Amino acid sequence: MVNGIVLPVKKVFSLVDSKITVEIKDDGRKLLGRLVAVDEHLNLHMDETTEYTGDQRGRTLGTVVIRGNNILTISPLL
Repeated sequence: MVNGIVLPVKKVFSLVDSKITVEIKDDGRKLLGRLVAVDEHLNLHMDETTEYTGDQRGRTLGTVVIRGNNILTISPLL
C-alpha cells in the first residue's frame, strides 16, 4: 500500500482462491473461473474456467494460464 492506495498487483494477489472474471484485450472474450495463482507480471493460472464470447454461449475450458499483457480487466465475482 502506498499512502492508502492499494496497488493493483496486491489487490489481484488478494483474489487468489476466489471466483473472478477476466476480460481479454482485442477480442472481448470473458473468462470466468477460480484464480489459482498470480505472479508479479499478472500472469494468471485459473481453474474451473468458462469462456464467454460475443454470443454469450459458455464454453468450458477447465484449467488455463493467461499472460498478463493480454488482460484488459480482472474483476471479482460478487
